[in-house]
Amino acid sequence: MTVYRPRYVLPPKVGGYFHPQLIDLAIAKQVDQIRQAYPFDLIDAHWVYPAGAWSAKLAKRYGVPVVMTGRGEDMIKFPDLPLIGNQIRRALKFATGCIGVSQEISEQMIANGAAMERTCTIANGIDGQKFHPKIRSTCRQDCGLPVDVPIAISVGDRLELKGFHLVAEAMSLVRKRFPEALYIIVGGPGRFGRDYTSEIQSRIDQFALGANVRMVGPKPHGDLIDWYNAADLYVMMSSREGSPNVVLESLACGTPVIGNAVGGVQDELSDCLAGRLIHDRTPEAVAEAMIAEFESPRNPDVVAGLMKDRTWQATADRVSHFMHEVVDSSAAEFSSNPLHTIN
Repeated sequence: MTVYRPRYVLPPKVGGYFHPQLIDLAIAKQVDQIRQAYPFDLIDAHWVYPAGAWSAKLAKRYGVPVVMTGRGEDMIKFPDLPLIGNQIRRALKFATGCIGVSQEISEQMIANGAAMERTCTIANGIDGQKFHPKIRSTCRQDCGLPVDVPIAISVGDRLELKGFHLVAEAMSLVRKRFPEALYIIVGGPGRFGRDYTSEIQSRIDQFALGANVRMVGPKPHGDLIDWYNAADLYVMMSSREGSPNVVLESLACGTPVIGNAVGGVQDELSDCLAGRLIHDRTPEAVAEAMIAEFESPRNPDVVAGLMKDRTWQATADRVSHFMHEVVDSSAAEFSSNPLHTIN
């Protein structure tokens, strides 16, 4: 299979409002050439904006169905933006099928014009060969962590939306019950937004948390299994999420999760078997949940067992099944009305 990675101009600040049009201007001819060589049956667009908005134009041009997948801020944030919001709503009304990676995103897609009967939720999967339970004490030694203290972890870039500063402040309350407890932040400075490292450090300094909070920097993806397994608890306090891989990876390693009730976090923790939801994004609420989990540890094998069927292959099979249904239904609709046109 040949993979094309065309480049196009995207001016800073204003370019985002015309992103689909700029893509079309740059690479429409190349897509025409691909279409002539390979008459594809369906367009698969990931991120409703800009890819979905542009793919709607392609689907109309070539008379083929289009499936749009909402993955995060394209449906949680972008519909409220000027110019962009209307493009998203037009695209969703045109889409032949829609996939949300969380129930929240699917609901937002429907609210913004997607047909309910042609919208489904398919969360991300997990690489079970890469993420699985290991011996906690060994992982702690390999990561340079103490063996006999409660440890919580978060993974990601240090951005405000990740909420690491809230968890750091929560440690000032957690240490009253568990004086030696540790909170580990794995990840580097914010790359796609304002870096929040200084704010996290200010919380550490303000509450004298130098012995309880560590920012250990970014780690290779292949090493994260040891960090997940070293922890008693994963903390996810993002203000918005799609289907967060870090939550799925942590659960696959047997490490329970507490998290803000957003996006796929709600879907994974709604039954309270793998952790608990936090409905108030405050240090006090985080501390309460952390203390409760530290006081009543969950069985790692039970937590990991909940994820045994959540492989990437299973996710791919569900997507494939949905796409075949879309293609078949589109063909049936066309055959029953040969003069059918896509408006």
